[in-house]
Amino acid sequence: MVGLKPLEYQSSKTEAEFFNEFNLRTEFNGVSNTETVIVKTSLIYVKEQGWKMDDVEFVGQSTGRE
Repeated sequence: MVGLKPLEYQSSKTEAEFFNEFNLRTEFNGVSNTETVIVKTSLIYVKEQGWKMDDVEFVGQSTGRE
């Protein structure tokens, strides 16, 4: 995994979302494959417990072979 690009959006004092984009590269039998992956993570703030993960969503990817 390389090139992590995080983006934070806080819609209120108790809700926040993160979009994380990164490149995932694999190689098998001499063939390389690079995918750009985007994952959305939603957090909620729970009183006296702090930030908790509410949802994780796989948004998408784009693929390129070398």
